[in-house]
Amino acid sequence: MAEKILAVENIVKRFGGLTATNDVSFDVNKGEILGIIGPNGAGKSTVFNLITGFYPIDSGSITYKNQRIDGLTPDKICHLGITRTFQVAKPFPGLTIADNILVACLPKAARVADARARVQEVLKIVSLDKKANTLGADLTTLERKRLELGKALATNPEILLLDEVMTGLKPKEMDDMMDLIRELKKTMTIVIVEHVMRVIMNISDRIIVLDHGQKIAEGLPREIAENPAVIEAYLGRGTKKDA
Repeated sequence: MAEKILAVENIVKRFGGLTATNDVSFDVNKGEILGIIGPNGAGKSTVFNLITGFYPIDSGSITYKNQRIDGLTPDKICHLGITRTFQVAKPFPGLTIADNILVACLPKAARVADARARVQEVLKIVSLDKKANTLGADLTTLERKRLELGKALATNPEILLLDEVMTGLKPKEMDDMMDLIRELKKTMTIVIVEHVMRVIMNISDRIIVLDHGQKIAEGLPREIAENPAVIEAYLGRGTKKDA
């Protein structure tokens, strides 16, 4: 039987008259890759912001390993073991790749020497060890994405939340990133928000679908691909920004 590691229960978040998430519930099982999809404006990024404490929830609860974490600050949630990436990677432009990752390592390291050792491990995981001295201002899209992932991994997460890690990547770069995510799954639990259906359908163990802030479907990739409500949600939509 699957071991539940994170429980999101009936969460509601409003921004003025806009309800970004409306009574959304789902569980995350230890060691799985859970995909979250939905049209633009569905509330996917809002869910990540609620889990990681960047936004307070208006009602509901978020429980990690039997501990309520809604109401905690982002740094405390990160320290407990939940880390995220962001859609737009923003490295420190004046620091090298290695030093960008070092900044992320320091809060959990007992000594600076321990943090520097972790930097070397992370650089190899995200295949940036040969670019360690490149400045953040001089990175390609792929390198920025890998650095964003590396900064998250530097915190030694138990749950890794990936927000649009494939945006801007070429097909071969996406394939390489999928291979990396599958490798990471061996040691951590992953929740991924992604618009590229080829990616989400190939790497997810389960998928939940949001539309207008509500969960409209949950199931295996093949079930989601054939779900009439999901197909309808993706037809005829505009391009308004995700909530």
